[in-house]
This record gives sequence, structure tokens and C-alpha cells, in this order.
Amino acid sequence: MLIRLLVVFLFGLNIVGARGQDSLRNALRTQLANHTQSDTIRINQLNRLAFLWRGEQPRQTVLLAEEALRLSRKLHYRRGEATAVYMLGIGHDTYEGSAQVLPFLEQARQLFKQQNDQVGLAQTLSQIGWFYTQRGDYVPALKYDLEAWELAKKTSDLELLSRTTARLGGLYTIIGDYQQSLAFQSSAIQLCERINDQEGVCRQLNGFGDMYRLQLDFSRAERYYNKSIRLARTLNRPRLAAQAESNMAAMYVAQGNYAEAFDIAYRALNVLTKIPENDVVAWTQTTLARGYLKQNRLDSALAYGLRSLKLSQQIGYREATRDANEILAQVYVAKRQFADAYAYQQQYIAYADTLSGRDTQQQLALLQYNYGLAEKQGQIALLQKDKALQQETAQRQRQLLVATLIGMALILGILFLMYRNNRQKQKANALLEQQKNEIQSQRDQTNQALLELKATQKQLIHSEKMASLGELTAGIAHEIQNPLNFVTNFSEVSAELVQELSEERKKGPNRDEELEEELSVDLSNNLDKIIQHSNRASNIVKGMLEHSRKSTGQKEPTDLNTLCDEYLRLAYHGLRAKDKSFNAELITDLDTSLGLVQVMPQEIGRVLLNLFSNALYAVLQQKKRAEADYQPYVRVVTRRRDKEVAIQIMDNGVGMSDEIQQKIFQPFFTTKPTGEGTGLGLSLSYDIVTKGHSGTLSVDSQEGKGTTFTVIIPI
Repeated sequence: MLIRLLVVFLFGLNIVGARGQDSLRNALRTQLANHTQSDTIRINQLNRLAFLWRGEQPRQTVLLAEEALRLSRKLHYRRGEATAVYMLGIGHDTYEGSAQVLPFLEQARQLFKQQNDQVGLAQTLSQIGWFYTQRGDYVPALKYDLEAWELAKKTSDLELLSRTTARLGGLYTIIGDYQQSLAFQSSAIQLCERINDQEGVCRQLNGFGDMYRLQLDFSRAERYYNKSIRLARTLNRPRLAAQAESNMAAMYVAQGNYAEAFDIAYRALNVLTKIPENDVVAWTQTTLARGYLKQNRLDSALAYGLRSLKLSQQIGYREATRDANEILAQVYVAKRQFADAYAYQQQYIAYADTLSGRDTQQQLALLQYNYGLAEKQGQIALLQKDKALQQETAQRQRQLLVATLIGMALILGILFLMYRNNRQKQKANALLEQQKNEIQSQRDQTNQALLELKATQKQLIHSEKMASLGELTAGIAHEIQNPLNFVTNFSEVSAELVQELSEERKKGPNRDEELEEELSVDLSNNLDKIIQHSNRASNIVKGMLEHSRKSTGQKEPTDLNTLCDEYLRLAYHGLRAKDKSFNAELITDLDTSLGLVQVMPQEIGRVLLNLFSNALYAVLQQKKRAEADYQPYVRVVTRRRDKEVAIQIMDNGVGMSDEIQQKIFQPFFTTKPTGEGTGLGLSLSYDIVTKGHSGTLSVDSQEGKGTTFTVIIPI
């Protein structure tokens, strides 16, 4: 039953995502090879590729980040410099030179703080917390992790929130607060599933295994370790599989299953020493030493204990250093070499006191108390502010009532004067009525001609909007398929679970209550996922209806980054619905400080969909006539300036001549073949931006090289 559930779980995770990361690395390497110009585009590509290589090839991360840092300082590109310094901190933490890690991260922290980059600051604080966690300094680790988590909650970056939540869950496991660990890790795995982060799910399954292993619940620990290993192998991530195998080996040693422990530990070491991932290597060597000690194979225990001690001291991994000293002390006692045993025992006591002594526990408790107190004080401040607002509202209502009474008195006086004057006006109106009838006849003829003209205009505009809706619908069909697959799969599994639960209950006194409880929990989890993905499908449909319905003409706060990302994907899938062989790279460079902008979202959505559709059409035409190595792409960039927001949509398509650019915004002018365009799309987009939002819409293009449309919207 558990195997069947795992198969459905893996199917719903969109396995293409892990392979997509490899494709993204290859694409970025190709772009770097082609884009040799020293500019901010190359800096961003270097930093992005450095991030993608973290963990698996840390040396490559360091080399890429160093080049990005040199270019950023040369061009005075502050954001690129901060990101490059942050990547150096990550790379050195898993590669070499651990003494440089904290200075790099502290420098990145200051740079992000100067730029008011909340996302970058939260990432850096979380990495500093991880640095202290790896070295057993749990008090500063908890302080930085909590600060990073609070910042992440204030951003719209779900990937950042999932990572900070996961690290807090892992830290609570280490310090023994399993209730907090369960809460944070459950939240983290839900966030990973929401953003389809399969590697994050894999790590969280491993984290659940650690939590249950430390509570000596070995059956649950083994189940979660196995899930993590299977998922890692499905994703072709041997490093993640080796991490879970190392922890499972420690569990087998605790159970006395030494043959299994040694086999899986050596398999993990074979992978981890090639990366190398030194902290997990040291931990695995400690596990082997403990297993050999329990079997009284003292020479093997001594060898692996000394290896672990040397490596853990080299990288500053205090937890492994503590355990290695304890094992070596026990080995020398067994060998009756009491002087050496005493020396290692003293080292063990010193490290144990540092990691879990009374002072450390008191500081952790005080830190959590202060954090809870700060939260309560924040809630009290919000309640006081709400009360003040209520009092202010009541005062305004009283003032409004008085003003209404005064207004009614004035209206009564005016009505009396109007009644007196009305009788005099009736005589004058009779004289004007005859002239009015003659003018009305002429105006009716003019209005009829105007109505016919407006009807024709509305029909043309409606045709253009329906064409836009058709492109949108094709994209929606692709987007809605994923949540519907989730609902179908989990519904089928839920039906099987209900059947198994019914069969178990029919057994009467012989039924397995533990199995029934497990089936009920699994069924409840499946129903939660069905609700979650049903809501996702509903949101997609609502978005389509929002686009298709008539605009209210009212501006409202809108997340333009989300709007750009959604309509870029919808336009792309709309074109792919017509031509399955078409592929293009979609690049988004969205300003995280953009905030909400007052616009008419339906109208701006139509503008973006039209511009994205034109860009994709342009690269499709270029692909038909270009050479085989042509790589089509469409790129959208958002930036916030002093009093305006800029959206740039770039492509490397067929481009336009200067003559065509002068006519491109004229009604009914189109460069597409007959039947493929009305010539109204850009004309309507121009009116929406310039007249509806008092902005500008401009174009810059070169034949055969590409086009850039720039939308400027005043704030």
C-alpha cells in the first residue's frame, strides 16, 4: 500500500522540473559562450549559473562568482556585486577555505541592506544561520534563521520562504524541539509541493527521517528515508540519495543491523567523497566507527574515528568532532590505553558542553522567549492601532451625520426657490419647444450615422479581443492540465484507501488499528491535496474570465511581475497549441522591489498578451528562415524608477525596418499575412497605455536581429 502511494506521489511532482534544471544550466552556458560582452546581462547569467552549480560543483560556483564580482565592480553594478559576494560565501562553504565564508556573507549582507533588497538580505541571513548550524553554534544559528524567516514571509518569493522554513525545521530537530520541527518541516514540504520543487521535497523527506530517528521511532524514520532515496534516484540526484543513505546507516547502527549499515554507508561515501561534501563524509565516517566499535572491531573503529576527527576539525564541524572524540575515547578504553582515552574523553566533554550544555540551552530558551514576546507585542500594537481606527471612523460618521442634516436643510430651501422659478420657466419652455423639435430631427439623422460608425468600430475591436482570447485559451488549456491531473490521481488513490479501510474494519477483533489510523491519515492528506489543486484550477479559470470580461475602467493595485509572468507563459503555450514543434527560451528579469501598481489589470493584460504573442510570432518566423544553431528567446524585464514603472519585452526575431516602425501603431496596419492579423492589436495596446494609463509605448527594432517594446506607466 505504501509503495503504491509513493508511486502516485512521485507522478504528481512533475518530474520534468529536475531535468529542466539541467537544461537551464546548458542554456546558460550557451548564452555565456555567445554573450562575451562585459555588461550586466553577462553578470546576471554568471550569478545564475553559479547558483545552479551550488552543492554539486562548488568549485565551479566559486569561479563563476569571482568573474561576476570582477565585472560588477568594474561596471559599478551594485546588485550584481552583492549577489556575487553571496555566491562566493555559498561556494566556499561547500568547497574550501571555510574561514572566508562568514566574511563573504557579512559583506553580502551589508550590500543587500544598502540596496534595501529584502529577498537578497533574507537569503544571506539564512545562509549565515546555516553556517552556524553546521558548526554547532545553535544560538546564533537560531537567531539568524528566525530573522531570515520573518523577512521571507514579507516577500512574494515562495522558494525563499520554503528554504528558510525548512532550515528552521532542521535546526529544531538538532536542538531537540521536535514539536516545532514537525510544524516547520510540514509547512516547508507543502511549500515545496506548491512550487514543484522536487529536490526540496526530497530534502524534507530526509529531514522527517532524521526527526523520527532521533526520537527512536525507527519504523517511521526508515519509511521517510526510503521515500527520499527513491525520489532522489528518480530525479537523478545521487548526492541527495547519498545524504539520506548516510542517515539511514546511522539508524541501522542504532538498531544493531551492522551489515546493512556498513553496506549503505560505504555506498554513500563513494558518492559524497567525489563531490566532496565534507560535513556528511565526516558524519558517515563517525557512523562507521561507531558500528565497528559496537562489533568490537577496534582497529577499524580507530581508523574511521581518526579520519572523522581530522576532517571535522578541518571544516569546523563540531557535532562530528564531539562524536569522534567520544568513540576514540571508548576505543582506547577497550585497548586499555587509558592515557589516550582520558585525553579524548576530555575533548568530548568540552565539545558536548559547548553544543548542548546548560548555558547553550538557556540561551536558546531565552531567544525563543524573546521571539515569542516580540510577536505578542506586535499583535498588541496592531490591536491598539485597530481601536484607534475604529474611534476615528466613528468620529467621521458623526461629522458626516451633521453635514447631512445641514445639507438637507439647504436642499429644502433650494427646492422652494426652484418651485417659484419653475412656473416662470414653463412659459419660456413652450416657446423653445418648437425650435427644439426642428433641431431634434437634424440631430437624429446625425446620431444614426454616428451609431453605425460606432457599431462597426466595436465589431472590429471585439474581433481583436476574441483573437486575443483564443490565444489565451490555448495557454489556459495547458496550464489547467497539471492541477486536473493531480485531482484525478489523488481521487483514484483515495478510492483505493477507502476500500482498504473498509476491508480492514470488516476483520472485527483481528483488525490492525495502527493500519487503520495510517490509512485515515493518508486519506486526509490526499483530500487536502485534491482541495489544494482544485483551488489552483479554479484560480486559473478565474484568471481567464478576468481577461475575457469587459473592463470596469477602474484602476486597482496590481502585481505587474505576476501579470508579466502569467501572460508570457499563456502566450507561449497558446502558440505551441498551434505548432507543437515550436520551442523558445522564456527569460524573466523581474524587479522584486516593483510593488503594487495602480492599473486596469484586464487592459494591461491584453497589452502584455498582444506584445508577447507578437514577440513569439517574430521568433517563430525567424526560426523558419534562420540557420540550425538559432536559439529563439523572448525576454521580459521590469524596473521601478523614480515616478514610473518600465516593462521591456525583447526578442531575437525577424525585426522591423525603420519604415514599418513609423506605421506600427496605426490602426489596420499589419505585417502578418492576410487572415493572420487584423492590424488592431498594437493600435489598441497603444491607446490603452497612452490614453487609459497616461503612459508611453515605444518600439526599437533592427531587421534580422530582434525587437524591443517598452511600456512606461507613471506611478
